Amino acid sequence: MKPTLKSLTLLVALCSAANAHAANVTYNNEASFLAAVGKVNAETFNAFTTDTNNDLLGVPKTLTLSGFTLKGAWNVDAPDPGTDPLRTVDGSTHVLIDLAWGGGTELRFDAPTKAFGAWFRGAPTAIKVDGDSLDGFGSYRHVAELRPEFAAESALQFIGFTSDQTFNRLIFLGNGCCRWNFAIDNLSYAATLAPVPEPKSWALMAAGLIGLGCWTRRRAAASRPD
Repeated sequence: MKPTLKSLTLLVALCSAANAHAANVTYNNEASFLAAVGKVNAETFNAFTTDTNNDLLGVPKTLTLSGFTLKGAWNVDAPDPGTDPLRTVDGSTHVLIDLAWGGGTELRFDAPTKAFGAWFRGAPTAIKVDGDSLDGFGSYRHVAELRPEFAAESALQFIGFTSDQTFNRLIFLGNGCCRWNFAIDNLSYAATLAPVPEPKSWALMAAGLIGLGCWTRRRAAASRPD
């Protein structure tokens, strides 16, 4: 017996449900984030052995790295005796970002991305996530906005997230007043997520296939002559 259009439609719908991901999932544990993402691109900034400062009094520089660029108020801080211990992530080279008077620093990826994670010392108030928009040149569509749980300036924390929508820009936002800076290091990002099906979706698919089999057998039995 050939599959009917109804049975094929049901099967396609169930397969689609099994591949569904939650829109945005946040992580405060690096191991869980890496397990959800799988293969990632990484940036430790350890290739920099001396400080690299952004000249905010002139034309702000862009820090160009393999896979992304940083724009705004950033400084590469290489290890030295004068390093501020409140802003050191793991004792290696890291980036300091200054969000003064509500300013923002932008991280722009070279390719569409679905996952980002990093270690922060003194996390920003919010992280705005944007993707390329079809509305016109230079415009963006809003994907999400993360508001990390407030931590003391000396607190070290991992912040990561995955999205079912691609994005290519993150904007780190301060608290809207006065001086606010934080350190960021050991970045991980990826264009795809690990193909791990959700248990509930597999259960739904299995139940649907069993029901489809029963319906097919009943229909075949009803079509046989007495």
